[in-house]
Amino acid sequence: MKLARHLLGYAPVKLVAALCSFGGIYFYTRLLSADEYGRYALMFSVMALIHTLSLTWVEASVYRFSGTAKAQGKMPDHFRNALTLIVRALGFTLVLVGILLAMTWNKPEYLLFVPLIALHLPFNAVVKTAFEAHRANQQVKRYMMAATSKLLIGFIVGVLLAWKIGLGALSPIAGLLTGSALLLLFEGRWLLKQAEGGVSNKATHQAWLAYGIPTAIALGLDMLLSSADRFLIVYYLDEAAVGGYAAGYGIADKTVLMLCAWVAMAGSPLLMAAYENGGKSPARDQSGSLIKTLLLVAMPAAMGLAFVATPLANVMIGENVRAQAIEVIPWIAVAGLLNGLLIHYYSESFQLAHRTRTRAYLMAVPVVMNIALNVLLIPMFDIMGAVYATVASYLTAVILLGIVGRQYVALQFPLMDIARIGLACACMWPAIQLVPEIGGWSELFAKVLAGALVYGVVVFALNAGGARNLVQKVLKKRA
Repeated sequence: MKLARHLLGYAPVKLVAALCSFGGIYFYTRLLSADEYGRYALMFSVMALIHTLSLTWVEASVYRFSGTAKAQGKMPDHFRNALTLIVRALGFTLVLVGILLAMTWNKPEYLLFVPLIALHLPFNAVVKTAFEAHRANQQVKRYMMAATSKLLIGFIVGVLLAWKIGLGALSPIAGLLTGSALLLLFEGRWLLKQAEGGVSNKATHQAWLAYGIPTAIALGLDMLLSSADRFLIVYYLDEAAVGGYAAGYGIADKTVLMLCAWVAMAGSPLLMAAYENGGKSPARDQSGSLIKTLLLVAMPAAMGLAFVATPLANVMIGENVRAQAIEVIPWIAVAGLLNGLLIHYYSESFQLAHRTRTRAYLMAVPVVMNIALNVLLIPMFDIMGAVYATVASYLTAVILLGIVGRQYVALQFPLMDIARIGLACACMWPAIQLVPEIGGWSELFAKVLAGALVYGVVVFALNAGGARNLVQKVLKKRA
């Protein structure tokens, strides 16, 4: 029941994130040319990679060590350490931005992104650090208000800049910068207030480095796994091909991954609390609720996206990149589910046991595999070669981390529940196929509604993932 309450609390954030993600694809694939959308996708990936490698380790440590600091009554010290380490981490960020500047110096269409990225990274680091503190302390309402504000500001400003000003490929990044800058005024002030009277110390810095740096490397490798193919696509093909690939990827992967993140946002703090308070056994018990809920939400989303790829692309994606996106969506929906399991479930074994360095080593395997497969398959199958490489690499990563992680914390893998959820997903297919091809939003909504209704009925009838039990508990509590 506590997980359900947290899911409801975080739902507005994920609904707004979905709106902004889908809305961004809808508007930007129409307002930008295929080449411009491809350039934006490439530079966004670069910006995200720089943030992950240089700054994410502080955010991850703020989240992971909040419980310990709170129990010891050292929250001001906790936040003072966070602010100190953000400033130091920005030194490495500056080095990476300098490398980016040098690499784009003779490419003016890419060089224009660098000042925006250089401003966005420090602003976003402070804001995201505050967000992680809210999440770790289960301050659901504050997190919801701040995160939704940042998302909406970035989306609205970015679209307006592309539509009214004609800023082109720079528009989405400029929108994100605006959102981070405005939220910095509030969240930065909050962090400073929390750090009042706190003392920064080297022992804590070393503990955070030992935990956070391997986490950042592992996440960076995961990001390479999901974005290295874009650079190989532009090398073997062109920017327009990257645009089509990124548009389909954005709809499929982001949708499933957002749902996984929503469940993890609510469930991961409960899993961490179970481990901190009782050790491996309570954590294993709590993991059952997390994986069942994650699959109940994410598996039908992935299968549903695959089933409605054509009508979805017809209404959501601009004509310039639509044909390639239709090919990509079904496969990347599956890859998105695997990615969600990788990041938001199987990685928890390593996070809880402070074995993030081991996770980083393991992630190198699918990353190297992905690059090799892309080099081999893109010349043979164009962008579909990148798609096949992505699915194979994520599957390898899930299997590898799932097997090795069991020696640290043996997370549950409830086969019967997974089989029931899979059966419910399969039942969506005939219902969706019965909906006539009337075109437009009407066809898409009708197919989504038909699939969702059938899935809901079958899940309830089979009690897949304990869905019927949960509904009965909620109804009984309200009665």
